[in-house]
Amino acid sequence: MVKWYNKQIRDDRKIDNYFNKISNDDKHDLACEIIIELGDMSYWENKNLEEKYKMINVFEKQLDDLKEIVPSFYVANATCHFDEHSPHLHIVGVPVKENCKTGLSKQVGKTSIFTKESLVIIQDKMREKCIEEFNNIYELDSKLKEKQKGKNKDYTPYERLMFNEKANELKQELNNLRNEVSDLEDNKKSISKEIINLNKDKEDITDEIDKKKKLNNKIIIKSKNQLLDDNKKLQEENEHLKSMNYQYKTRYNDLKEKNDYLIYHLNKIIKKLPEFIQNIIDRLFNQCNIDLKHFKQQYDPEVKRKEESRFKGFNLFNKKEIEKATKHINDKMDEYAEEFYSNKKQKDDDLSL
Repeated sequence: MVKWYNKQIRDDRKIDNYFNKISNDDKHDLACEIIIELGDMSYWENKNLEEKYKMINVFEKQLDDLKEIVPSFYVANATCHFDEHSPHLHIVGVPVKENCKTGLSKQVGKTSIFTKESLVIIQDKMREKCIEEFNNIYELDSKLKEKQKGKNKDYTPYERLMFNEKANELKQELNNLRNEVSDLEDNKKSISKEIINLNKDKEDITDEIDKKKKLNNKIIIKSKNQLLDDNKKLQEENEHLKSMNYQYKTRYNDLKEKNDYLIYHLNKIIKKLPEFIQNIIDRLFNQCNIDLKHFKQQYDPEVKRKEESRFKGFNLFNKKEIEKATKHINDKMDEYAEEFYSNKKQKDDDLSL
């Protein structure tokens, strides 16, 4: 490519490295950058990463469209950015013009390829294909906003460098301001929380002071002698209660001992009571001429079992039940005795006749 220049007689016109020559040339750009962005911050702020990543398909189609619309622009690098407000594509490429009459036959030619007129055409076609592919990928029917005039401007390398430096400075300042705002918000929350805690501590301390004051006032009102008298009375009452407790305890033990003794002997008596009654009946039966019917009515085993079951069902601690059973036995014994004497008198009368 540098053959034409190397034919020159003057050494200062010869080119050993075309890349270095253009890179150091303030009048020519070796490469240029194109940024493609669809949608602004308000559109993308509520979209998740999955939705944003779908733009990769749109951007890939835009690269193919760019090669078709601007075949003289050779793409060297294309990068998708998702770390800012909206997804966008950075394209770095080399615009090449061919069949040059002077110098190299192929030269970088940004100003020849990207003119004001061509930029309008390129932008219109790229916008049309971009929204078409966007609707296809996202299955929408979106429309682009009207294109604003005066958006296309060609910056020199120095202007772009200064612009990037200024943009980086502004971004850094913005990040610093955001960090300061965040710190201020955190400090505000911390201070508010501390104020709330201090107010609560103040209320707690005030309540505690009031309680202490009330307690101190009560203590001051009562004199020392009054406190001593109260203490003496309490001691006397305590001794009296101890004495009463001892008496009640002694009385309880005594009653319990007597109660246990009575229960023990009552149980013995009740166990012997059927035998005692049987002995009485045997004596009465042997001495008295009692007929069989009367005997069965009074001394039938079934009746006897019923009577025994009644005795077994007695509550030994129920005084009324014991008295009732004793009265019943006494009544029966009186009845048998009366019958016995009546029969005896009748026999005596019969003998006298």
